[in-house]
Amino acid sequence: MVNRKSSENRRTFLAKAIPLATLMCLGCKRSAVQKPDTESTGKLTEDVGMRTEEAYSYFLGTFIPLLKSLSSELGNEKFMSIITKTSSDYIEQGVSSITKSYEKKDLQAYISFLKEVLASPPYNTALKYEITEESDNVFEVRYTECLAAKVFREMNASDIGFIIECSGTKAVLKAFDSKIKYSNPKNIMKGDNICVERFSYQT
Repeated sequence: MVNRKSSENRRTFLAKAIPLATLMCLGCKRSAVQKPDTESTGKLTEDVGMRTEEAYSYFLGTFIPLLKSLSSELGNEKFMSIITKTSSDYIEQGVSSITKSYEKKDLQAYISFLKEVLASPPYNTALKYEITEESDNVFEVRYTECLAAKVFREMNASDIGFIIECSGTKAVLKAFDSKIKYSNPKNIMKGDNICVERFSYQT
């Protein structure tokens, strides 16, 4: 006979464990590719691309089974709700801290911020993309390869991957101007062959 109190305590413990697992999953890939050069300047070496793929495969290979197990224990709906909130809160707090000194937080400020992110590890080697439109009021990026999507889809966890890797854009934009509108009509994590992110500024 299952002890109801024990079962409830287990679920409570798991619910508290999910945010920690999610945060570790969010941060592990970046830390894994930090390989200083021989002069210890902190710069990344030229072979970081291969190490990025190894990092994604290794760390996501560790955390995806854990997150899927937690989903089974708690139920998918509750699990998804918890990791969505955890991811959004973590991203919003981090970006708000980074941008608090920005003089402007309009679309151009966001474009500069996004370009800097895309040029930084692990994204500079985990993504292949092109800027397809850029003006005062519109910015569009088309991604043709996404290493995170590849790993999550291979492990049959694209729903988790979408929340952790893709849904955070709206949380990021909260640190900027509410006039910036976002759309994501195509997404590799969801099975499309490309990913399109479009940002427009409503003046």
